[in-house]
Amino acid sequence: MRNHEIAMLSFARLARISHETPHPLGRDRFLVLAGREACQAGWLDVAERCRSLILAENAHHFLSQSESFPDALRDDAKSAYFATFDSFCSFEQAEHLLSQNGETFENAPEKRR
Repeated sequence: MRNHEIAMLSFARLARISHETPHPLGRDRFLVLAGREACQAGWLDVAERCRSLILAENAHHFLSQSESFPDALRDDAKSAYFATFDSFCSFEQAEHLLSQNGETFENAPEKRR
């Protein structure tokens, strides 16, 4: 089983990188992935920050229909939306993209898969 905290950090870093590019199309997708991993790691405040960043740019995002990120994850009607994000970028792809950008987790806890 992977470490959800490492995955959360990976997706959050990719959101930052995407936001800093001239065409930040992937930022919200990476924030959704980071928010989901944050929920699974128990970092609900981080998940809510991801949600608020998304809604600040897109008030009509599917996350706006839920009171919180955990509520969206529990909503069976939204499970198809979350499944599309899995195909957007896996954890392994995220690690590869970060390494291509010179980002590493030298001081991170050992990864559990």
